Amino acid sequence: SPNLLRDAAWLAGFNSRMLRMYAQVNVSLIDVRSAAAYAEGHIPFAVNIPADGMKAGLSDPAKLASLLGPAGIDQNLEAVIISGAGVTKEAALAYLLLERAGQNKISILTDSLEAAAKRGLAPTKDATVVAPKKAPNDVAIPPTTYAPTPRTGLIIADAKSTKGVYPKVFIASGATPPSTKPEGTVVHVLYTDLLNADGSPKAAKDILNVLNKAGVPRYAELVTFSDDPAEAAANYYILKLMGFPDVKVLVQ
Repeated sequence: SPNLLRDAAWLAGFNSRMLRMYAQVNVSLIDVRSAAAYAEGHIPFAVNIPADGMKAGLSDPAKLASLLGPAGIDQNLEAVIISGAGVTKEAALAYLLLERAGQNKISILTDSLEAAAKRGLAPTKDATVVAPKKAPNDVAIPPTTYAPTPRTGLIIADAKSTKGVYPKVFIASGATPPSTKPEGTVVHVLYTDLLNADGSPKAAKDILNVLNKAGVPRYAELVTFSDDPAEAAANYYILKLMGFPDVKVLVQ
């Protein structure tokens, strides 16, 4: 599913000031870094919703919606997640939570801020203005009402609560073994082994090679888990990117 990835060249075509003044812009940009990192420089028109604050959506999508609406995130547009370093675990967690909340389209920006600057998206220190538009060509992002339409079956609390068409395989996703593991077939795939040093996903053939060696079957009900939900979300995202048909995250 290559549309889950976006690069700076693609984003530059949708995020110019001119377009935002005179045309319809069909993307919302969410910078999930800390407030301090965001203040040091961010892509123009990105709003800051740190991943740590989004974790409330693990238990209640409505809590996440209460952050998204006032920040101007339109659930009917494509939400592009920015972490400054590709597919970080924080970006993946944001992807999972937005998907669960019912966001129409979601992708992760794979390029660094430096690479984005070379494509005309020079970082700014000015906070993105979220406010009602005062004129037709006002570039402020209007706040909205985000009405969550939760998707079930993406995040589960009980390892025995689901049964897919295929056999179930649990994927331990972090560097540290989880404190508890579910009963059944468990394999270990460190999520960073599926990424390049710059945070971009490895080539599909290399990802498949890692998964095959770990014992991940092509057709299975795959459930990622870790003591850190963001690590489990990272493997979830990459498996979705690769087109695996049935993937879930276990949050115990």
